[in-house]
Amino acid sequence: MRNLNILLLFFLVILLSGFHIESKSTTGDRVLVLLDKEADKILYKKFFATLEKENKLSYKLPTDSSLDLFEFGERKYDHVINFAPKTKKYVDKVNPLSLIKFMNSGGNIILATTSKTSENIRDFVREFDIEIDDKDTFVIDHFNYDISDEGKHTLVIIDNNKGNSDDSITNNPAILSKKVIEGSPILFRGIGHKVGSSPLLAKILWGRNTSYSYEVRGEDQKSIVDQEPFISGNNIGLVTALQARNNARITLVGSLDFFSDRFFDSPVHNVITSEKFPKSGNEDFAIDLVKWTFQKKGVIKVTSRQHHKEGETEQLETYRIKDNITYTIEISEYANDQWQAFNGTDVQFEAIMLDPYIRKTLTPLPVTSSPDSESRKFITNIQLPDVYGVFTFRVNYKRPGYTYIDDKSVVAIRPFRHNEYPRFISAAYPYYTVTASMIVAFLTFSTVWIFNEDSSIKNKMKKTN
Repeated sequence: MRNLNILLLFFLVILLSGFHIESKSTTGDRVLVLLDKEADKILYKKFFATLEKENKLSYKLPTDSSLDLFEFGERKYDHVINFAPKTKKYVDKVNPLSLIKFMNSGGNIILATTSKTSENIRDFVREFDIEIDDKDTFVIDHFNYDISDEGKHTLVIIDNNKGNSDDSITNNPAILSKKVIEGSPILFRGIGHKVGSSPLLAKILWGRNTSYSYEVRGEDQKSIVDQEPFISGNNIGLVTALQARNNARITLVGSLDFFSDRFFDSPVHNVITSEKFPKSGNEDFAIDLVKWTFQKKGVIKVTSRQHHKEGETEQLETYRIKDNITYTIEISEYANDQWQAFNGTDVQFEAIMLDPYIRKTLTPLPVTSSPDSESRKFITNIQLPDVYGVFTFRVNYKRPGYTYIDDKSVVAIRPFRHNEYPRFISAAYPYYTVTASMIVAFLTFSTVWIFNEDSSIKNKMKKTN
């Protein structure tokens, strides 16, 4: 009896632990946090407390000899938060090449930098067409800075300029919520970076027209501009995201202070505009940033796909040229910790043989079955091209902030069989008339030739007789 109780207790523990480790992220809840010093953890207490509600955090130093991102060829962690930009020497198993391998295996990374960022981090982000500004440089703005800056103008205020040309925050709802976009301004003190032209990159936060990045010198920490800044204005990247082709996500934040409790709770007072806010928007912004990077939002997937002739339901592997077909695809979006219907309106269908022969926008259908439906159906009716061969029906949906969809199905399109061509078409009537007239003429000629006798031969026969 005692053994039975122990066994039941054992299964109960397993069951409860299973509920405990259930993650709300689509990729997992194991998070590795890298810190320059163990004492730095207290600086980001509120940030880490929020993460620990839904994730398992492991705090490590990048110089820890036991640190490894992989175990038995598999990832030990699902996400990495690198708050150790100053550490010059990482262990071999967490160097830039290891981080790239981690990303290629599907891991996500949040990377915070400072004006003292080491070459390890610089080399790592160069792989993604991002160049961090020189050491000891800061983003400076003499027109948008907080009153607590004490004349240095490096505590920059970033807010949404309500649709004007000087907006400095993305309006992409897949990355940031409306609460963050229209909420309190964001405080930023850190280093800027130059964003390349890679289509995989997306700018989330960037400098105003009045900002520039330059070295800060002297005890008073004032900038001395004696040459052209490396980057300036809207070209200054403050927060930039990259989504790799395997949908792994990396977010680069140019400020380590951005995640600190001090910045989370700090009031905002713009000296120039005299605008005051009781609290910055850093905390809400950071939460949205983590959700997106950890693939808790902006994740879409195909749940089903079907194609068939109009008026039929059977999906075929071979169609005939000029057939009218119906193509449908169902897409789900992960948001608010659950799968729900995707609300996109720009999903396109392509029929491809080397090049697209048909490209058409799919029509989203209303979700009528249930308000909690986990997918939305997109549909289109097309006529297949007058070209036979092997075609690919493809939905290639790649939009900033969303995971990529590249759904393909291969079908064969055949020509008409000999008994499938249309008969007696009007365009052929002239040819029918010519053929009929030739037949009538031939029969008339033959009849005349056979039954018409030569009169001279007939007279000679009479004389002979």
